[in-house]
Parts: sequence; structure tokens; C-alpha cells
Amino acid sequence: MRLLIFLSLLLYLSDAAPQLSKKHLSKMVRDLRNTKEPVTCTGCEAVALPLAYFAKLTPTEGVILWFAKMICSINQPMEVCDGITQQFRDEFFYVFRRLANEPSKICAALIPGCVDPYDPDGEGWTVALPPRPLSLPSPPPPSPSSSIVPPNVLKVLQITDIHIDFHYLPGSEAECRDPVCCRGKGSAERSNPSVAAGFWGTIGKCDIPYRTMDNMLRHISQTEKVDYIMVGGDIIDHYDWQYSREGTLEVLRNVSSLFKSNFPATPIYWALGNHEGVPVNSFAPHSVNEEFWPVELYDELSEMNKPWIKEDGGNSTRFRGSWSTLVTDRLRLISINTGFCINTNFFLYLNQSDPDGTMTWFVEELKKAELAGENVHILAHIPPGYYDCLEGWSRNYYRVIQRFSSIITGQFFGHVHFDYFTMFYEDMNDISSEPIGVAYVSPSASTFDYLNPGYRIYTVDAENTFRIIEHDNYFADLSIADENTEPEWKFLYSARQEYNMTDLSPKSWNTVVDNIFNNATLTDRFFQFAYRTPSPRCDAACRHYQLCLLRSGHHNDALYCPSNSLDTNRVQ
Repeated sequence: MRLLIFLSLLLYLSDAAPQLSKKHLSKMVRDLRNTKEPVTCTGCEAVALPLAYFAKLTPTEGVILWFAKMICSINQPMEVCDGITQQFRDEFFYVFRRLANEPSKICAALIPGCVDPYDPDGEGWTVALPPRPLSLPSPPPPSPSSSIVPPNVLKVLQITDIHIDFHYLPGSEAECRDPVCCRGKGSAERSNPSVAAGFWGTIGKCDIPYRTMDNMLRHISQTEKVDYIMVGGDIIDHYDWQYSREGTLEVLRNVSSLFKSNFPATPIYWALGNHEGVPVNSFAPHSVNEEFWPVELYDELSEMNKPWIKEDGGNSTRFRGSWSTLVTDRLRLISINTGFCINTNFFLYLNQSDPDGTMTWFVEELKKAELAGENVHILAHIPPGYYDCLEGWSRNYYRVIQRFSSIITGQFFGHVHFDYFTMFYEDMNDISSEPIGVAYVSPSASTFDYLNPGYRIYTVDAENTFRIIEHDNYFADLSIADENTEPEWKFLYSARQEYNMTDLSPKSWNTVVDNIFNNATLTDRFFQFAYRTPSPRCDAACRHYQLCLLRSGHHNDALYCPSNSLDTNRVQ
């Protein structure tokens, strides 16, 4: 629908630009609402070229933005539409005008079927991988049994997707028309909400208040002894049409201080999420104009990680929002900025090929770790293979995991808010090949949307390869918390116990996937754990897609989706 309206606008502008009026465009919106005709790549390119010409003319900017707001307002309040169009104005016109003579790239950005998989500046880019060394430092001897927890372990807390709303208002409307609720904009909403926002948060399309995050951290600090903390990004709320650079930095400083006050002596490692970008999802590489570079954000990330990151891989934080450091002897933690993989970072459509050399830098850090006899854990935000991560990035990340699978013993992501994991195989297009890795996608601290907040603690073997021995998951049921009753943070499940695993090796997780696909009871429990609610709001199509993700380390749904799963005919 959005694409058809956009293409119709292109055609309209090319034929009738001198006569443009709000009356004409309003009629177009009404006429196009029920249109369902498919758009071909040829048709797209035919209208993209003339529009690009008119987009070069500064006087047309206001008309194009006005039309974009009209289309947006079909489904969203005008306040949201006005904010979003203003947020992306400069970025959109900067990118679009530079693609003016390449209509095929414009259409590839709009229509997945128009993507050229061999374009070296697009999806077809390839990062160079070094050959495997002939000899490596000898690893320490393994524990007598991989199913027995060794005496020397690390406890690692992962918290991700916090999305604190500093304007959260208890009692406000929790089922509003806006993309996010629980602020109570008008007096009518505050006095007579259809669903009232809870004191500690709401299982709905709302972010969490500051007090809930403080309560969670206080509880963990009083009940757990963790060796270090990984924060997986997306600290900022979902009101992305109101973002500003100054506001984002203020929130990051506030939340960083909150963590430090609860864990004053515990190392805390921060990764970037897509909602740290301003505009949202925007991470400009150094190949574009300097005015778009997120310099202040990267500087703040560097400050947040002090004093724990001591080397930083050549000051990589301040250059590309990625970093590398030893967290303990023989264990390196590397964080990569997945803002360079999200498909709504429009700058990437100018050139997707290894933005700011991030994937090349990642390979170099892994190569140094390999030669030094280190094992590596990876902390990032957007999982490869998820729908909004570009295939060029996903495929290259997968290739890197294949090459360095002998030293990468932990991968930790967030972004999705529900809890799942993704398998990696020796052959990325053959799930019958050897399983070589697992990416853990952790539960969100946010309730957005229709979730209970959660966190995860990993048990890591600190004697041998720093493999993951266990992960324990915790949550709070906010439906039973109120102004007089604090949230009760409770144990939800542990992986080995729930899935009857002897270890958390890739081979064992691969068996778990088969069991989830084919056991109706286990399928239901998987979704209850994923959403931290007894009745997940996830219909048949949602359930099917989320099961696909268990083997989708890159975009190959036809191969990785379950062919005979028990989930798709049961709507929750």
C-alpha cells in the first residue's frame, strides 16, 4: 500500500508537477486506499527517474513532504506524521537526490524483488576472510564432562531494549491511537481511559517508567552476584517522531548513572541500538556529509563504557560505534554497531558495502583474538536474518561466524523484544550440515508491545572455552503490581531444564529446534516464554515467522521455515 501510493506520487509529479495542489493530492489519497495492484520493477523504474528530477528542485520539497504526511495520516495521528517527516527530511532528500540517476537502486530500496543480489555496492558485497592458520595456541584441557558445571564460572547479566519513558503517566490511556501510549496527552484521555496505564507499566503498546527499571536493577543487585553486565541497546523510548540529539544524550547519561548507582563496582558494557539513532535508525557512515555523522552519540557511548573498555580496537567506538576489549583473561567481548544493517538507515542505499569498514574491522579483531588464543563473545543489537536487517550484512556476518566458529562461543542480541535463538550451520543454505553456532536473542526490559519485562543471566565456563553453560530467565507480571504492590521479579525458566538439554552446544540447540517444530506442547511453552505471558498476542502468521527465525541466520525463509509445524493453525 505505501509503495503503491509512493509510486503513484512519482508518476503524478512527473506528469502534473505545475498543477500540484492539496486538493489533487487529497483525492489521490482517497482513490488509492483500496488499490491492490502489484508494482513491477520496470514500472517502478519508469516513474522513479522523473520524480528524481523533480526532487532535485528545492521548491518541490514542501509538496512531497505534505503528501507524505497525508499518506501517513491514514493510519497515524497527524502529530506523529508531522514529526516523522521533519525528522527524515534532510536525510531523505540527501539520499534520494544522489540516487537520481540510478532508478534501479531507488526501486531496490522499495521492492525486495528488485534487489540485485550481485551488486557489490548493494546486497552482493563481500568481506574478505583470512585463511585458517596452520597452527594455533593450544586451548586448556576440557572439563571431564561437558554436562557438569565446572567450579570456575562467570555470571553475566544481559539487559536489553529498556525503552524508558520519562513521561509515562499512570492512569493515562493505554489503548490510544498513537503508535505508543501511556502518556495521556489530553484531559479526556486522563479522566476516562478505556484501559488505564498501570503504576509500574502496562502489558500493551507502552514503554516502562523509570521507577520500574530502577526496581529491576535494585532487585538484581540485592539477589544476584554478577561478574559483568551487557546492555544490548535501545535505551530510548518509542516516541521516535520526537527524537533530538540532545534528548537522546540526556537519556543515555541518566540511564547509565542508574546502572552505575546500582552496580558501582561491576563492569557494564554498552552496545548501540537502532533507537539511539537520531532520526531513529539513522547511522551515517563517513562516506556522507559530515553534518549527518553521529559524532556526539559515539562519544557518549565511549564515555558510558569507561573505565571498563581499555583498548577499544583502535578507538573504534568514536569512529563506528563498535568496540573490542578483554573482559577477563582469554575472553574478548566485541560489540558491532548493527545500525549499519537496518533497512531503514537510508544512507545505506547509497552504498551498503561494509559501512565504515565495520565488518572488516570485526574480522581483524577476530583474527587477532584467534592468534592470541582468546575466545570471543559478541554483543550486538539487531540479529542477522531478522526481517529488518539487510541481507548483505546478514550473509557476511554469517560467513564471519563460519570462519571463526572455533573461537566464537557466545553471541548476544536484542531488538526483537521476544525471547528466541538462531542457529548457524557449516553450510548456511543446508540445515542438515553441522551446527556451528547459536545466537541468543534476549527478552526485553520493555513491555512494548504486549509483553512482561524480563532479563537474563548466563552461566559461562571460565575454565576452558567460555562456552555458555546455562541461561536463566526472569520476569515480573505487571498485571498484579500496583501503587501499593511492587513488581515481583520471578524465575521463569532455564534453558537446560526446560528443553531437557545436557549442554548448550549448537548440536543440542539444533535438536531443540526440531522438538519445538514438532511438539505442540513445547511450541506453546516456547511462545509463553518468548512473551512472558500465559496468552501471547501472536497469531498464526506471527507464530510461523517466529519459528522460521530459529534457523534464519540470514534471509532464506523458504529453506529455514518449518514445513510441518504444529503452530500455524492455532491462533492465540
